[in-house]
Amino acid sequence: MKLIWLCHPIKKAVGGVKVIYRQAELVNQLLQPLGHTAVVMHPNTWRFRVKWFETHVPVERRWFHWRWVGKPSLSGIDGCFDPQQELVVVPELWARKYGDQLARLGITYAIYVQNGYYISKGDPSVLNAAYAGARCILTVSEDATRCVSMAFPEAQHKLLRIHCFVDADRFKPGQSKENLITYMPRKLADHSSKVLFFLRNHLPAHWHIQAIDGLNEAGVAKLLKRSKIFMSFSHFEGLGLPPIEAVLSGNQVVGYTGQGGNEYWDERAFVRIESGDVVGFAKAVLQKIQDLEANPSLQQQYDVTERLRQRFSQQQELADLQVFLKKMGLIPQ
Repeated sequence: MKLIWLCHPIKKAVGGVKVIYRQAELVNQLLQPLGHTAVVMHPNTWRFRVKWFETHVPVERRWFHWRWVGKPSLSGIDGCFDPQQELVVVPELWARKYGDQLARLGITYAIYVQNGYYISKGDPSVLNAAYAGARCILTVSEDATRCVSMAFPEAQHKLLRIHCFVDADRFKPGQSKENLITYMPRKLADHSSKVLFFLRNHLPAHWHIQAIDGLNEAGVAKLLKRSKIFMSFSHFEGLGLPPIEAVLSGNQVVGYTGQGGNEYWDERAFVRIESGDVVGFAKAVLQKIQDLEANPSLQQQYDVTERLRQRFSQQQELADLQVFLKKMGLIPQ
């Protein structure tokens, strides 16, 4: 049997793509001794490759049929999968495109919900059919689970939380920290620009701010090792990995939880800002600077980082994926 993880062909650094690749790679390692395989598939693409992180999972190409029904982006998959030999994992944004078709064709599939606020996109009747037909519904966080349970109450028994792995060996404090504040400008750019505006006349001269932009995973880790404060502009995030990576790298985090971050937002290392309160955001950053200068040991919150290491460990991710493979009938119960 082959387990196919459908994935959007996104060139920029998007955490959800990295999660799919990583988990597909781990599943492939688990399945190979049993004579099965797992691959990532970017439908209707030819040369797309991810370049901002390392991966060793097999990648397949397959062309689906164009259907001029509703939107031309809706692809027909009749004859594209073998229901006797292939199983499919569909990202939540493509449940409206492929879920009901997979159900109609008798192909075993799962839906992977990395953001519970994307599941409303599409015709409600089509979405109902997609979620009703899925063998399993994977969620990336407690918040995503809550969203799916609310939207599709009859599918609650199919839900399975998959914990993501965050590499604490890569994301760890550097030997020498700088008076540096980092943030990701692609996240709520309007909010971040306003916070920078309100900080401009108050930021101490020996502190500076640097955007994390255009870097691969190693570059992000290197920059977080140097910084002391990370500004989080998460908005309706399924989980939000950058704040976790920042704290593991010895940062204090100030900002929005994005809802998905509520499950790990510990006040000893995270300062919660109400979404949209950009003045309060700027004031909280300035207060955190004062706190760090008065007590540099605030950078190291060992209890918090150890809890994050355990919660988002490779062992936990592997255990969750093994449960998933049992539900899909690929490994013995």
